[in-house]
Amino acid sequence: MTKVDPKNQFLAAAVVSGVATVTIGTVLGFSAILLPQLEQEQEISKDEKSWVASLSNIGQLFGAIITGMLSSKLGRRYTIMILCLPLIAGWTLIGLSEGNVLYICIGRILQGLGVMSSVSQVYLVEIADTERRGIFGASGAMSVSVGITLVYCLGAVLHWKLVCLVCGLIPVVVLVLMVPLPETPPWLILNGRREDAEKSLSWLRGNNYDTSDEIDGLLAAQGRSGGDTSLIETLKTFRFPGAHKPLLILISVFIFQQLTGTYAVIFYAVNLFKDIGVSTNPYVPAILTGCIRLLGTLIGTVLLKKFGRKPLMAGSALLMAVFMASLAATVHFKEDFLLRHCLVNTTQNCTVNTDLAESSGNLDKLRMFYDIYPAFAVVLYMLAFGVGVGTVPWLFLGELCPSKVKGVASGITVFIAFITIFGVVKSFPFMIALIMPVGTYGFYAVVCLLMTVFTIGCVPETRGLSLAEIQTLYGTLD
Repeated sequence: MTKVDPKNQFLAAAVVSGVATVTIGTVLGFSAILLPQLEQEQEISKDEKSWVASLSNIGQLFGAIITGMLSSKLGRRYTIMILCLPLIAGWTLIGLSEGNVLYICIGRILQGLGVMSSVSQVYLVEIADTERRGIFGASGAMSVSVGITLVYCLGAVLHWKLVCLVCGLIPVVVLVLMVPLPETPPWLILNGRREDAEKSLSWLRGNNYDTSDEIDGLLAAQGRSGGDTSLIETLKTFRFPGAHKPLLILISVFIFQQLTGTYAVIFYAVNLFKDIGVSTNPYVPAILTGCIRLLGTLIGTVLLKKFGRKPLMAGSALLMAVFMASLAATVHFKEDFLLRHCLVNTTQNCTVNTDLAESSGNLDKLRMFYDIYPAFAVVLYMLAFGVGVGTVPWLFLGELCPSKVKGVASGITVFIAFITIFGVVKSFPFMIALIMPVGTYGFYAVVCLLMTVFTIGCVPETRGLSLAEIQTLYGTLD
């Protein structure tokens, strides 16, 4: 077989991952910079803040199902272009809202409708050859991190209205850049367009590439039921183990991913650092967290080729459990430390331990540790998240399910994931109030540990397998 020329693959990935997927991160990170600025400009209740932070997920719930159906019927490319429209509308409405919470909430729903998590990931995986599939699949998570970090940095120096303007221009650029790109070969094969699939593969692999073997593999992977892409026939396909087993694994992995609490950290980053007692400008550790998450996904993308999906995700979840448990312990001991040494305002009488008071140097060191380590633990937690838990599930989203059900399966998975994110983000301030920060962070640590066990016991390794081989791991659609 002629050697692949990957130039056009990287070009397409640069548009979809390097530009389109960045829009996801800007939506996810926006509430973290919007809420602190709104608090300085007007009165806003705790309930209103939680709605502003979480309502984009309501849009994502509906968007996930709509995206799944659109990507199956219209193709991955056209769906990405269509999703740019609600994104543009959402950023515009929020930017012109003058701080009206109702308009901001509607804008957040529109932003959520335009989030292209599933279809962009499917596009990246389906255009890639076996050698580059891991890098392209993981690059989506890296670009989300870029978007989050970008909006944190913009929020630190610009008013939130200007942030809306900058972020609203990105989907406009995406809409233009998607025009010359091809549709993915698996979708074209699924819809009986073999000639177009060959042209797409030739563009993606190079004009001298022999497409016949890859085309035959895609035809075999879709099974005898391939060709009918109606929603009813697609749903019937889930009776086969080759369709429903990978879907159940995907759903489980994504539920675990969201329950680790990372999106609560992202959505409330600035306020979270205030709450855990970081004494410096809270934008600084928030931006650092975004940069570290980006660094983590970059490291994870590189390590995927060497260690594979399964060990990377298991190791990542385990490290997240360690750092979140240490954060819970530190916050607990910090509260006790401040009370014992009368370093906080309290209605209770307190007596300073004279022996400890004399060791003012040790006291200062301890206080410095309790001020710094919480931010340090959150940063390390986000780094560990980026390396595996934040990267591998999105790669699996484009890999595991057969092409015939991939649009619907990815839509269902992301729908359930966003329900979970909505619950996590909406409940975070109330969990902090009800079971205190120690209990909240302890809960997230336990979830991370459970995800480690699930990954080791139930998740398949797909490293080194072709897309056709992966999609028949649990059987064909016959």
